[in-house]
Amino acid sequence: MKMERNYNEIKNKVLIMKKTFIKGLIPLLIFACTFQSCVDELDQVNPNALTLGTFWQTTADLNTGLNAVYAAMRDEDILGILWDYTRTDIAVPFSQRSNAIGNPIYDQTFDLTTNEVQNKWDACYRGVFRANQVIDAYNRLNPSINDETASLILAQARALRGYFYYTLHHTFNNGSVPLFETVPTDFNDFQIAFSSSEEIKTFFRADLQYGLDNLPATYNAWQSEVGSGNLGRITAGFCEALLGKSYLNENDFTNAEIYLKNVIDNYNYQLTDDLSECVTGIAEFNNESIFEINYSYEANPLGLDEQNLSQRITHFLNDGNRIQFSSWLTLKYRNERPDPADPANYVNRNVYDASGDLESIQENVLRMYSLRMNNSISSVDDRDDRMYGVELADYGTETSAAPHARQFPNFIKKFTGWNTNNGGIGEAEDPEKDNRSDINIPIMRLAEVYLMYAECMIEKGDLSEALRYINRVRKRSHLILLGSSSDAGAEFSGTATYYNDIDLDLTNGEEPVTLQNLMEHLRFTEKPLELALEGNRTIDLRRWGVWKQQLEHLAQFEYDAWHFKNNAMSKNPTRWRCFIMPAGQVPSYPANTEAPDYAFRQPANLNSNANRRTNEPFLRDNLLGSQNFIEEVHSYLPVPQDEINANLNWNQ
Repeated sequence: MKMERNYNEIKNKVLIMKKTFIKGLIPLLIFACTFQSCVDELDQVNPNALTLGTFWQTTADLNTGLNAVYAAMRDEDILGILWDYTRTDIAVPFSQRSNAIGNPIYDQTFDLTTNEVQNKWDACYRGVFRANQVIDAYNRLNPSINDETASLILAQARALRGYFYYTLHHTFNNGSVPLFETVPTDFNDFQIAFSSSEEIKTFFRADLQYGLDNLPATYNAWQSEVGSGNLGRITAGFCEALLGKSYLNENDFTNAEIYLKNVIDNYNYQLTDDLSECVTGIAEFNNESIFEINYSYEANPLGLDEQNLSQRITHFLNDGNRIQFSSWLTLKYRNERPDPADPANYVNRNVYDASGDLESIQENVLRMYSLRMNNSISSVDDRDDRMYGVELADYGTETSAAPHARQFPNFIKKFTGWNTNNGGIGEAEDPEKDNRSDINIPIMRLAEVYLMYAECMIEKGDLSEALRYINRVRKRSHLILLGSSSDAGAEFSGTATYYNDIDLDLTNGEEPVTLQNLMEHLRFTEKPLELALEGNRTIDLRRWGVWKQQLEHLAQFEYDAWHFKNNAMSKNPTRWRCFIMPAGQVPSYPANTEAPDYAFRQPANLNSNANRRTNEPFLRDNLLGSQNFIEEVHSYLPVPQDEINANLNWNQ
């Protein structure tokens, strides 16, 4: 129902919204001409102030505006890494593993007043309004500045606007949101009825197509064709990949295949040799990267929020007090099989006696856990890898780093500097850095395109081609490959191990790979393990029609949390309730690992604990969320309350 209120009161609210949407682009312009606090002053001209007519004069001015559009991309609520994945099967909030109160996103009780809902809406529309300022200015100045640089600025602004509307369309209100093609100039311009999902989709696809037609193909092309200093700008390759993804999102596999295959074949993208090159900051803008958000430590005089050049995601992932991976996903990582035929999987392993002293070194032994797990998540018992330079059970001895414990059974390593050797202090606590990081966050990389294309091939009935692209992703992490080594698509036959067994476990009988079970594997093994905290899991669960089913499936399982005893890995302290196992199962090391049997001990108090992870060993994920989830209510975020209050025509 439309709310009754005084016209002037509404007008003031809308003016406040305008400040929120467009703040931070050009401070003088904002404060001098666009956002005066008194309504009367909006009709007066300040001869000393910048105006739309006096600021936007040159290509350099357009580029200044474009920089503000890129700055809007840095707002962490657009991707929602620290909260949106708790709506899905990928992550749980810290509150689920402590005594804290419930979480509305995780428990599926969010509504139009929930902060995250409003913040994501604001962040996306801030980007839209900034892009529109650049586009409007270009159109006013053209043809007086009709040069290649200005044309590239227009193409970037439109492509970025396309991304913002792609995000809005796939996040809010079944895809129906306000469509702003130009910058609103008065109160009435904000009072627009929402456009249909089809209209929004047509609009953002047109913007992405414009970027595809007018932008350099890749990061390398920006550097070689336009000049140095352009690394990180949006590319035609990203526009084409996102167009393909937009068709996949509506299960239009025929059109998705066309775009995705062209990205694979014609842009010279390549998988990196090591997944860490994509997710830890050691090799940013590499040949696998299609588009990533660029962060740095450089000071920014504009100040706060998305205007910061760095991000806080790394800090919150490292200390574990925002989100952690779900229990089932943790077990999935631990169960991945390193390929015994791959030399990259062999390590030298320290063996310690009961006092924690080094007893021997096992040379050239098969690693316990996969390299994909090593690049994604920690496990207290991992004897082959390090985190910030120390063994996993030792990590947390430094006061700046939290240990594995009941609140932190695992740490997310993605998007952190875990491979930095700093003696185990964790992410830098330098006051000047203020818990900020310069690690870039990927929006799209080639591995995701491979897996999307593999889904198209499964739907097409081409099992061999689907396995080809799934196995390329698996081979990069040195895993056992799926299918038969004699298959036409077996590119690594003779150098890798193939199992024609969908669960890759020959001890429980062979189940040959089929189109049906490979689709299940893609959905619930390959994509979540490769793309955890990437790739829009909400969209996948929604379009597959399995969201509630998956939450209900996960909620039925209980887990025990075991202690990892002291001196089991060097002279580590006991790590309490930090090793999750399915209820009733006793932890053991892989068969290829010689390790003491005293490493694990179950807590004595075996009391069931329903939905909260406190001191009890029985754990359950998604218990409330699976009960509360309603497809029509929770598969999209609602229109936020502020928009309803401010837009008289929001429900027309």
